[in-house]
Amino acid sequence: MRYLRRFLWFITTRMFWATLLSGLLIIAFYFAMNITNLYILLNDGLDARAGVVLMHKDASELTKFFRRDFLENDQTLRVGMSDASPYAAYDIRGYEHTMQLEWLWSWPWDEVARATVVEQIPRIDGKIKTARRDAALAAYGESALTPPAWPGARYRVTLLRENGQWKISGMQVLDALSASTAQR
Repeated sequence: MRYLRRFLWFITTRMFWATLLSGLLIIAFYFAMNITNLYILLNDGLDARAGVVLMHKDASELTKFFRRDFLENDQTLRVGMSDASPYAAYDIRGYEHTMQLEWLWSWPWDEVARATVVEQIPRIDGKIKTARRDAALAAYGESALTPPAWPGARYRVTLLRENGQWKISGMQVLDALSASTAQR
């Protein structure tokens, strides 16, 4: 009886530690999977948003990344798609988008994630439209021939999981980056 009890205790402790280790590995896997998915969503979503503002790409593609209520209230998108856009007078051929993730947290079982990101567009490749060239030169000089700098910023981003898919639901500007900071 004594040997049976020792044997059962030995088996039980080993099973306990194996189960605990397996549980931690599963949680770490889902945690890493969430973080990776959220990073890709943030990078691709912010790049698509900049593409709509700068290059007048199809705005309906943004619903893959953003919640509809966010898109309806996004001031950058609203101004960028209007005639008052600072990029409306330019033919933009391309741009370099960078997003640096400073902080991101989401438990595998949570429906809400929070992140702090820095978005910048250090280079915009474009020139002023021919019809507006002379008026812009007269009013603003040589600097008007190239597109204005993108207003880089540090954002606190809130993401929500809807039907198993993450979407950006809010962006709050923490710090506006100056043009000199964005060039680094």
